[in-house]
Amino acid sequence: MPKMVTYRAILIAFCLAGILCLSGCGHPTAASPIATAIDAEPAAETTVAQVAETTPAATAVESNDHAAVAETPPAPAAPPAAGQRPPADRTPTRPGDAEKITFEDLNLGMPADIVFREFMLENSRAKELEGKRISIVGYMHGGSVSQSGIKKFILLKNTQCKFGPGGQADHLADVALRADTSIKYTPNPIKVEGTFRIEPYQGDDNNTWSIYRLENAQLR
Repeated sequence: MPKMVTYRAILIAFCLAGILCLSGCGHPTAASPIATAIDAEPAAETTVAQVAETTPAATAVESNDHAAVAETPPAPAAPPAAGQRPPADRTPTRPGDAEKITFEDLNLGMPADIVFREFMLENSRAKELEGKRISIVGYMHGGSVSQSGIKKFILLKNTQCKFGPGGQADHLADVALRADTSIKYTPNPIKVEGTFRIEPYQGDDNNTWSIYRLENAQLR
């Protein structure tokens, strides 16, 4: 009987040793400290992710400058500034009124700084208007010496048109007011009525600075 107890005790001890071996590295149990460490690793990774999520965007850009530059499209270039055009004259026309036109009717497609030639007027609206009373809206050229009592001025198609070098001769008109009329300079659009003439004017650089002239003109 004592020997039976002894063999049973030895067998129980052997089984316990086997269980302890199976519950070693790579085989965690609920009470294993290794299991606790392994279970904690995802938490540590989550903590790093949380830190990354709470990091300001500027830090992410600084840590990956090349990627940020590649993914961010360049800002579009600002378009070149266009000259302000006058509003269209939409007032009704009565019989006997001056014919309403715009500078588009006078456009010959002339580049800047060239000499006018008669063939440029072929099949043009401008040629048809010669000698007629017309009404047109534009801007006063700011080159007048005086700001008041003005009797002659250049009427421009838009606010960026030039009279002289760099200008287009078919984008403006030389205006001569009636003898009893004078005006003050204004940066606002004005409507001018006058007799339309084709009278090319040659400037100091031997290029044509203007083609059109409005005679006996007045503001409307």
